[in-house]
This record gives sequence, C-alpha cells and structure tokens, in this order.
Amino acid sequence: MDTIAITFPQVKINLPVEGLKFNTLEQAVFDITQRMGREVLENTLTDIDKHLQDTRPRGALINTGKRAKYFLTRLGDIRYTRTRYIDTATKKARYLLEEHLGIKKNQRISLIRAKIEMFIASISTYRGTQKDVELLTGYRRSHEAIRQSVIKEAQGIIAYEQQMINKAMRLEDKEEYPPSSDIAYMEADSSFIRLQRRHKRKSRTYRVKIKRRRRKCIEVKLGIGYTDKVKRYNTGRGASLKLKDKFTYAAIENGPTFMENLSLIAENRIKLSKAKAIIFGGDGGAYISAGIKDYFTGATYILSKFHLKRNIKRILFQRPDMQLKINNLIKKDQIDKALSTIKRMLIRSKDKKKKKSLNDLYVYIDQNRQGINPVRRIDDKTIRDQIKGSGAMESNVDKFIAHRFKNRGMSWSQTGALSLLKIKQTISNNEWDNWWSNQRDEKIELIEPIRQLSAQYFMRKGRSNRPSLIEATIPALSGRDHNARWVKAIRELQKIDYYKD
Repeated sequence: MDTIAITFPQVKINLPVEGLKFNTLEQAVFDITQRMGREVLENTLTDIDKHLQDTRPRGALINTGKRAKYFLTRLGDIRYTRTRYIDTATKKARYLLEEHLGIKKNQRISLIRAKIEMFIASISTYRGTQKDVELLTGYRRSHEAIRQSVIKEAQGIIAYEQQMINKAMRLEDKEEYPPSSDIAYMEADSSFIRLQRRHKRKSRTYRVKIKRRRRKCIEVKLGIGYTDKVKRYNTGRGASLKLKDKFTYAAIENGPTFMENLSLIAENRIKLSKAKAIIFGGDGGAYISAGIKDYFTGATYILSKFHLKRNIKRILFQRPDMQLKINNLIKKDQIDKALSTIKRMLIRSKDKKKKKSLNDLYVYIDQNRQGINPVRRIDDKTIRDQIKGSGAMESNVDKFIAHRFKNRGMSWSQTGALSLLKIKQTISNNEWDNWWSNQRDEKIELIEPIRQLSAQYFMRKGRSNRPSLIEATIPALSGRDHNARWVKAIRELQKIDYYKD
C-alpha cells in the first residue's frame, strides 16, 4: 500500500516575558499553528500530485503542465499547483489530484469550512456569521458569499429530499427508521415572513400623505412528527420532556402539496400506517383540516388550545367575563351553547367591526368543533389513556422560524428563505453530519411525478396526441341484474362519447 510522509516544520519564537498576557500568547500560538498547517497542506498536495503523476497509466493521459488554484480551508487560504492532463479518449481536461481527493470541479472551499459556515448561518444573521467565522478561524469571507453557499448547498438537499418523497410515493423507500409506535403524533402550523422587494423604492416627495401599502409576505409551513413525550433527563427531578423520534418538515408550498409530502415523510419516519391511532394537532387552518381528510385518513384532529384561547381573547378583549364563560363552556364540551352565546352577542352588537370579529370567531369554532376535546370521543379506552396532548408546535415555530427569519427588519426572497429552511431542517433532523459524509455524494435520480389526467384533459379541443382510454366490460350489464335501475344508469354512461368535441 502506497504511503506519503507529512512533515511538520519546527518553529521557535522568542517572546518577551515582561508584559506578556495570556491572550497575546494564545493568539500568537494560534496564528503560528494556522500558518504551519497551511504550509503542510500545500506541501502535502504537491507530494500527492507528484505521486499520481508517476503512477498514472501511460499513454492514456497527456501532461500539459501545472495550474495554480486558491482554496479556502479551515486553516485559511492556501495556494497549490496541480498537474493538468488531457484524456486521449475524451479529449477533455482532467486533474488527477482533485479526482483522487474528491474535490469537485470549480470547488473553491473545503467541505469542513463550508459546513461550519452554514451551521452558524442557520442560527445567526449572515453578517453575524461573517464575524463569528472570522473569530473562530481567523479568516473572513463576505456575507454574500456565505449566502450563496447556503443557496447552492440547499439545492442538493431539496433534490435529495424530493427523490426520497418520490420513492416513498412509489413504495421504493428502503430507509430503516425506528419501529412503529401505537400512537403517532403530527402537528402543523404556518408563519409569515416578509417578502423582499426586488427593487428599492425611489424616494418621492408628496404634498399629500400617501397611504403606505402593506408589504407582501411569504407563508412558511412547518410540520413535525413524533411518537411520544419522554423525560429529557434520565436522572434528577426535572420534569421537562422531549419528543421521541421527532422529525421536522419545512416548506414554502401550497397546502395540499405540503400535507401530501408531510404524510409521505411521516410514513417513512414513524410508520403512520402501522400506528393504532394518529393524533394531528393544528391551529384551525383550512389546509390542515382538508389535508387530514385526504392524506391522514382516520387521524384524530385536535385544535390547538393555545390558538383557540388566543382567538377568543383577541376578539373579546373588552369582555373578560364572556371570555371566561365561553372557555368554560368549551371545556365542558358544550360547543352549541358557546356558539349560541357568541351568536346572541353578534345580534346585539351594532358596531360593524365587532360584528365581523364575532362572526369570524363563530365560524372558527363551528368549523373546528370536531377538533375540540376529541380525545373524549375515542372508543378504545386503552388508546385514550395513552394519548398525551399536543402543543409542541409553538416552541418549534419560535425556534425554527421566528428567531432566525423575523425581527430586526429582515426580509427574504423565496429562494433564500427556502434554502435556509432546508439547512435548518437537516440540522434539526440530526442528518447534518450524515448529509456531508454520505448523502451529499449520492447520485440523484430525477423521476417524473405521476401525472393525474382529468376528464377535461381528454375533451380538450385541438389535441392530436390524445391518449387512448382503457376500455373494459362490466359484468352487470349482461348479468342477472341487467334490468336493475342502477345498471340502466351505468348503461347510459357507457354510451357517452368522451372524444366528442
């Protein structure tokens, strides 16, 4: 087996003892260590390139000389030279050194350095990341360069995630996760972040005060899944809990697509189909209740108590007595009485704004009444006793979205927000190290999604490449029930010409 020797130079520095501080000593040792490391890296790369040049297959590669390259590492910028070859078969340029070390074409930064920068960028602003990385490594890179690295890396994460979703849709996923639990918990929520203006507004002088338009927002959807709530610490008297087998999915997409992808990922992670009960917590959003019916069949929907009480308090902030009354009625599962109370207030009110607010509260409670105290309606007492309440969503929204994407006047492009979301999602799911070591280098297979054709597609005028419909006979049309009314109705449907313009 071929080996290569790495030599570290000996360094001796004289420092005055008088007035010497530990900070000065530490910084000097750090700078010297980095400088030595860069020199060792450059010399080692030169030795490896020489070794590959001597052992390359003769006649297959033509040596065209050396080419220099700058490369940003954990130790700082290095400059090394590598041999450029022309492949006689393909007539294309090749660098054996970079192929051997796994350095991709046009890669200008080491993976360890990029990993550090993106991890810090997930919890701090890009300008803050620039300062933190400089403090940590001694070398700085512009905040815009760090942002572009995040966007580029997230493209691979998004493509890999979409491949996993497509495989799960086709039942081809072979990932092994923890075994299924009797109860699976799902929660979803959304939050709005400010949309970045593409062009800055020109300064104008108005004689009359112009009403300021409200800036557009991006809706970020967040979903989590877990199997149980367990003690965070094995020892001690602490009562804090953590989520077992937790995973996170964040996206900027419409409601049906989000719920479908969330269901596929949840099936992969916590085996929803094998769970005896599925508890789905939500804030009352229309896309959540519709998505539960379509993609989480049999799930028990629980309306978030936090959102319910917040809406009641927001609308009835001038009537604390009515807040208490409605909350008590809801707690006792007397939804009809609570709705009647709100309706009486609605009829008596003469203010249009108050009427609209009360009507919104009435509709909100009425549409989500199935999610109020639903655990009491579960027939299986064993499952009912095992269910632990939801309510883990708000803290996840704060940690995942609010702390990084809101406040301090932040605004985002859709690409930039989605890219950073996927970086945070990978870190949150404990897949950050696995992504850089394994998943990043896997080949992404682009699979076209299954296309659903509607009846309108077949009847569209001017379509020359219409697919042929599958024709089959129905036994009932000629069997013993051929004179039944429902068979006659089917027979009439059979006569319809689907291709008729």
